Amino acid sequence: MSTQASATKDRGMPRVAVIGAGPAGMMAAITAAGRGAGVTVYEKNPFAGKKLRITGKGRCNVTNDCTPREVLDAVRRNPKFLYSAVYRFGPSDVMSFFEEAGVPLKTERGRRVFPVSDKAADIQQALVRKMTLSGVKVRYNTRVDSIYRDDGTWVVCSGSGKSTADAVIIATGGVSYPGTGSTGDGFRMLKRLGIRITELKPSLVPVNTAEDFAGLSGLTLKNVTLSVFHGEKCVFRELGEMLFTHFGVSGPLVLSASANMQDYPVAEYTMKVDLKPGLDREDLDARIIRDLSKYSAKDFVNSLSDLLPQKLIQYIVGVTGIDPRKKSRDISRAERGTLCEALSGFEITPVSFRPVDEAIITRGGAEVDQIDPKNMEVHGFPGLFVCGEMLDTDAYTGGFNLQIAFSTGRSAGEGASDIMRRKEKVKKTKKETKVDFTKIRVAIDGPSGAGKSTIAKQVAQKTGLIYVDTGSLYRAVGLYMARNSIDAYDEEKIVSELKNVDIRLEYSEGKQHVILNGECVDGMIRTEEVSYYASAVSKIPKVREFLMNLQKSLGDAGGVIMDGRDIGTVIIPDAEVKIFLVADAEERARRRYAEQLEKGQDVTFDEVLKSIIARDEQDSSRDVAPLKPAEDAVTLVNNRTIEDAVNFVIDLMKEKAQ
Repeated sequence: MSTQASATKDRGMPRVAVIGAGPAGMMAAITAAGRGAGVTVYEKNPFAGKKLRITGKGRCNVTNDCTPREVLDAVRRNPKFLYSAVYRFGPSDVMSFFEEAGVPLKTERGRRVFPVSDKAADIQQALVRKMTLSGVKVRYNTRVDSIYRDDGTWVVCSGSGKSTADAVIIATGGVSYPGTGSTGDGFRMLKRLGIRITELKPSLVPVNTAEDFAGLSGLTLKNVTLSVFHGEKCVFRELGEMLFTHFGVSGPLVLSASANMQDYPVAEYTMKVDLKPGLDREDLDARIIRDLSKYSAKDFVNSLSDLLPQKLIQYIVGVTGIDPRKKSRDISRAERGTLCEALSGFEITPVSFRPVDEAIITRGGAEVDQIDPKNMEVHGFPGLFVCGEMLDTDAYTGGFNLQIAFSTGRSAGEGASDIMRRKEKVKKTKKETKVDFTKIRVAIDGPSGAGKSTIAKQVAQKTGLIYVDTGSLYRAVGLYMARNSIDAYDEEKIVSELKNVDIRLEYSEGKQHVILNGECVDGMIRTEEVSYYASAVSKIPKVREFLMNLQKSLGDAGGVIMDGRDIGTVIIPDAEVKIFLVADAEERARRRYAEQLEKGQDVTFDEVLKSIIARDEQDSSRDVAPLKPAEDAVTLVNNRTIEDAVNFVIDLMKEKAQ
């Protein structure tokens, strides 16, 4: 055992083995070491980041300068699984990480982020430097053959023998570009443990075509629109750049299109290229007439040089069937129509993908329902983590796949570094001294319908905290306005009436009671009419300001749990425990839809979903206290049981109370 590993074990910090020194593995190692773990990385190549050095044609599209939500929108498989990881370590975090590591970045078309130097090696070397500075030990030229668990400890078997670790992070990548070391080693290790792996297929991959484009090989088309159809259904359409090759087509558009051609055999799809997407049919015809007139005395084949790249002219003329030697002045209206069709709907017939070893990424991997999204730990295998391309998730080109690698690598590193603390928690008995929560304040924020109040109420019941139903305050204001027949959208009148509104909260037998102008209105604020008013008044900044002081005074008292959409950022920003609870819009809409059907309301699922999405947009863009997680909030994805979520919050409370 190394001196570092021994010292680490003595002081109760974990020994972490990271298998694979790609972007996810290096980020995981840096994160775990930065949190005190003793980290050893096993890399089969003579240096780290071999595949990383060739990404983006050697320039490395390190991320995309967009929001976490937009990253998830670009993910083709299992975007929900990535919610926690991407929101906790998103594009802005990745950019800050590398710029602080001494790599200036720049943003290009499509918000793609590259190093200013245009050298992928600068990104790779920055990660290696960070590993060195963090005390990470790297064993190069060392291939791990297998791992197994023995008496609570992981055993790592490599060509240099066996070593032990408290946690293992597998980050060996997919099966694309096997020359860089991505040969499926990690998948074989997981399969031996009984962990399910979905079918491994190429994605972001060039396409073989029925057409012979050998004469066009090397030709790049810029600012064209590529559309892909399955039958009559368009499954992909995007403006950008593509490339003809000796086998078919490639380039950014084709690679992105391939990610949408996975549900059926490739040959069932058709591709169409609009070579002039900026011109409608009438404008395109006018443009052709102008060129034909300009070169009226020339042969048709020689009149298109202003319209098309030279290499493409012969091919397009062949597609139209027009005699190439026919004089331009003699081209008929019908023939112009045929040329328009060829230019705006240039058809390509895909027959197959190129081999997986030519793909940028691998589609498929460890099934994500076996993995905890908050820390990448495999369920049923304590201390085993999976990240990066090992996961069954992938995205379009544009820096999104490297973002996934960095986000999941960061989560895995955090999870692995916490393994000893969690082991100690398991050893503790339930006979521990009762924890005093009287000074703990819990803020649970998140979008509408995420389940905040359900979890908050149950936490309050189990811990003795006072549950402050902040939504009831808005309902009380709404009830007052409804009783006084004030238009729900008459903002000026509503604001002027606030001086007549007195709201207090009282507690008896563990229950909260809402007192409006001296009257208990618990049974009156849950009607459909009041819900309508509450939604309307909550959009008014002056109403939010009016209720903030009351909420803050309640929060300052301690021993409370509050939920809403600005509790941890505005109401009690110094709360001891802050949770940002998230759930996919479709999932929240399903819950709300079921609730409304139970109440006999006549709604459709689409209406509920649109309402949820509109509310999210409204809450996140409002001027006063917009919906966003507090910087020190813990993101909790509500895809687990309520009991698990409640216990997760209580565990955080115990840590703060001790």
